[in-house]
Amino acid sequence: LKHSHIFRRSRGMYFSKMDRDQMAAMVYNWPSDDVDVIVVTDGSRILGLGDLGANGMQIPIGKLNLYVAGAGISPLRVLPVVLDLGTNNKELIDSPLYVGVQEPRPDDNEFFSLVDEMMIAFRHRWPNVLVQFEDFSNPHAFQLLDKYRNRHLCFNDDIQSTGAIALSGVLASLKARGKRFSDIGEERIVCVGAGSAGLGVCETLVKCMVDEGCSPDQAYSRFYILDQHGLFSAGRSGMDAGQARFARRDLPEGMSLENVVKEKNCGFHL
Repeated sequence: LKHSHIFRRSRGMYFSKMDRDQMAAMVYNWPSDDVDVIVVTDGSRILGLGDLGANGMQIPIGKLNLYVAGAGISPLRVLPVVLDLGTNNKELIDSPLYVGVQEPRPDDNEFFSLVDEMMIAFRHRWPNVLVQFEDFSNPHAFQLLDKYRNRHLCFNDDIQSTGAIALSGVLASLKARGKRFSDIGEERIVCVGAGSAGLGVCETLVKCMVDEGCSPDQAYSRFYILDQHGLFSAGRSGMDAGQARFARRDLPEGMSLENVVKEKNCGFHL
């Protein structure tokens, strides 16, 4: 939150909307020819803090610390990146100390065009680099993963890593209760949180249910998704496509967590 206020020196690389057509050259400003992992964010949805823009640089730095400390990757072979396309946080736009672009975020066409240029630049200089997408807002997080997963070595930590850990916990609980993995389709699951992490967990569980014999419709019907406004139902306005897949038609919009659990006797609360 206070990154701009305590800024002392630059760490990592920043690519901005003003760098269009220059990113392929800019990557050569980084002093290492050998980069194994890049963690990149646009700062649009940092944890539960919202749009922090360029202040989100601390997230890639922190995640790469885990690669270094946990996996033994050399700190000289990792690169934290912020794609600074502006911010919709008015407080940052008005702040004289903010280090990022003080303009509203661009439309989707410009967003995807700039991300594409950045990804091509990464791959041109470091052909084998792993790119981790971090804290991109919904629905961009899912759209970027779908666009690049078969073209670049990449993954989305919020969607895939969180989903894998949650799925392992659910499968372990089935085993502990003497059930088979195929019984996952009989579970009722409540998820509080409808951002990229929450939906990523639920989509991972849906895929497992389908693999174990459920139809997609049956799998989605086992979920109850809530945010700060309560349950997602068909009457909710402003849902994106990922949220709409989980919208309930049998319960009222905005139903509280307590009432959902009581009404449906749900077994898992995420």
